[in-house]
Amino acid sequence: MVSHTMTRSLVAIDAAECVHHDGDTEEACQHVLTVLTALSDASRSGLVRHRATDLYYSSPAQHQKESAVRDLRDVLTA
Repeated sequence: MVSHTMTRSLVAIDAAECVHHDGDTEEACQHVLTVLTALSDASRSGLVRHRATDLYYSSPAQHQKESAVRDLRDVLTA
């Protein structure tokens, strides 16, 4: 059974993905950062981590220097 925390996290990451597709990569990464930092280390794994990583890797190169994109990378590689 999927926990409510995981479900809410995935819904929030889905919303961030929509923001990203609408062209605001930095805002999308900030949303994902908010989700990830609210979770315990154990909850930052599996599908949640996979979806957050997908968003990071789909960020265009020109956005890689934006603070939220860098911060997301740092959280994902920690």
